[in-house]
Amino acid sequence: MYYTIFFAELLKIFFAGLFFYFFLKKINISKYTSVIGSILYSFSGYIILGGQWGLFSTSAVYVALLLYAFEKLYQDDNWILFPISIFLIASFQPFYLYLICLFLLIYIIFRLLETNEREVSKIFRLFVRLFLLGIIGIAMSSFFLINGLQLMLQSPRGSGESSYFSYLLSKPFWALEGTDWGKTHYLTALMRFFSSDMLGTGNYFQGWRNYLEAPLFYCGLISLVLLPHFLNFADKKKKIIYFAFILVFIVPVIFPFFRYAFWLFTGNYYRIFSLFVALSMLLIALKSMDHIDSTSNASFKITLATFLFLVFLLYYPYDNAKIIHHHIRNIVALLILTYSVLIYLLQFKRIKNYVKITLLFIIAIELIYFSGITVNKRPVMSHKETTMKVGYNDYTVNAVYFLKQKDKTFFRINKDYSSGLAMHKSDNDANAQDFYGTPSYHGFNQINYIKFLKELEIIESTYEVNTRWHRGLVHWPLLHSFASIKYALSKEKFPSLLKFGYFPVATFGNINIFQNKFTLPLGFSYEKYISLKDFKTLSQDRKILALYKAAVIDDSIDDKIKKLKKLDIKEIPSDFSLKEYARDIELLKKVSFVIIKHGQNNIQGQINTDKDKILFFSIPLDKGWNIKVDGERVNTMMVNIGFIGIPINKGVHQIELSYTPVYYYTGAYLSLISFFLFMCLIIFKQLKYRKEKLSLPDQ
Repeated sequence: MYYTIFFAELLKIFFAGLFFYFFLKKINISKYTSVIGSILYSFSGYIILGGQWGLFSTSAVYVALLLYAFEKLYQDDNWILFPISIFLIASFQPFYLYLICLFLLIYIIFRLLETNEREVSKIFRLFVRLFLLGIIGIAMSSFFLINGLQLMLQSPRGSGESSYFSYLLSKPFWALEGTDWGKTHYLTALMRFFSSDMLGTGNYFQGWRNYLEAPLFYCGLISLVLLPHFLNFADKKKKIIYFAFILVFIVPVIFPFFRYAFWLFTGNYYRIFSLFVALSMLLIALKSMDHIDSTSNASFKITLATFLFLVFLLYYPYDNAKIIHHHIRNIVALLILTYSVLIYLLQFKRIKNYVKITLLFIIAIELIYFSGITVNKRPVMSHKETTMKVGYNDYTVNAVYFLKQKDKTFFRINKDYSSGLAMHKSDNDANAQDFYGTPSYHGFNQINYIKFLKELEIIESTYEVNTRWHRGLVHWPLLHSFASIKYALSKEKFPSLLKFGYFPVATFGNINIFQNKFTLPLGFSYEKYISLKDFKTLSQDRKILALYKAAVIDDSIDDKIKKLKKLDIKEIPSDFSLKEYARDIELLKKVSFVIIKHGQNNIQGQINTDKDKILFFSIPLDKGWNIKVDGERVNTMMVNIGFIGIPINKGVHQIELSYTPVYYYTGAYLSLISFFLFMCLIIFKQLKYRKEKLSLPDQ
């Protein structure tokens, strides 16, 4: 597994450089400059540092492919690659489809201005073809895209009061980055043009936000030295075009409102925007390099002014300059001096070839050195650690295996420690160590589960970050039984859980296993209900206790359960009593859902009830869940703020829950049909080409 990730990232570095090389060649950049550009792109900060979160490096590969695909369409009328690149991006991440296509649109506008394209009909046909081919690519991705869109829309970030939209939209247009992240934003943005590690590496990073999500603008120091040289070769119109192209991406760095707008006000991010900033500057720098190489004309004034300006930026006594890594800064300054001298020497034809070889050699040394710092000069997992009882291979693995062998029923596990070795606690230990838990980190967490956590005041209702990073019910032992938490893992021998009905079971290494004697199954029944309106009036403690006495029903579906008795809120105690808690648990457990078979997407079982009740499942309500009672499909309803419930009549019933993502089959059929049509178009194109070739007279 570990080596798979390593080789996957190596392949992405290779293909990012390869596709970018093809793109540069297509826009008439020389072979030598294209080699330099492809190396700078594939070893940019966005790919090397960001590649440690695979999302970044993958998107860089697709951006390079899309640019090449566009140029093939624009110049050669070869459209095959364009739908494929759109398909890959849309399948990868729906939101990134919007972001990357927005960048492509900006690039196309400036490309048409640069080539002085004035024929309106040709431009119109180009955009129509781009649109139609894009639709084909999107249609081919339907199987992945529709599910991704559903995931986004059915999350607190896509809808609901936790969205950043209103907060970020309220910021003034020309406001600078505020004090939320201190005074380090602009220094971070500036220094990260020079090196990804200028302000520290890994856990020692002292810049804006964190090591990964801070701006990732670095794409080789030579690009900074070359960039201003476009002033020496471009005519007035092109100078304006190139300057405007760079400005489009620099303005959002200075004025964050425009960066928020780029992200549709979903967050205060850089991420892929960093790649677009770096790309805009790299493209202009490579055009400058190509001109210097072809004409042997490097302006001494521009070279000297650029060197002095860059050194000034490096050594200016900023208020928080103490966070700058002095050793890296000195190396950067030395490299800038070296590049400045070599670029100036390119004008001397006698030594030009030697200078070009030296330049390529220095670039390689720089990229290897800085990439080595980013990858190696930080805590990393060694091969030896993969076999030791540390990290995600700690004694939790043994404890979970023991419980699965001992208990074949459905259960969740509470884990009050993190196995991850990173500085931040992981909320996804359950995924890594293969058990069911309640914490979760996800960019788009399930909205109904988040609603439950908010209503119970477990997470702050207006703090958007908590909808992505939350500890679930880890620190709420009174809700463990409600959530079918049967076992707890702790490094403490006498955790506070013992006060709530837990008792010790076994110990593996430094991990102690405890069992909850008051646990409830995945599905249990209520004979009383409380309206959501009444529930909201209760204090937090009484809300928790109320969940063991009655099902919380939304006021809109109150009429459907009139046969049930309504709970008088006076019956809910103000203080916790273990005796009453145990009595409530026994009453709920008395008529419960007996699981016969269970998996991630299918659960089967039965229930025998002596009266009409509400059957509750501690599974967040989702449109993809389908429930059959005795073979007949029934409508689910929201119970206990965010979970699945169904009314159940007196008697013995066979119940099956199955999960299929919304529009799963629609997306699959649409993808298959689109792929078929796309292949037909390719075959038709090839047949037409052969026919035209055969019809040509013999030469």
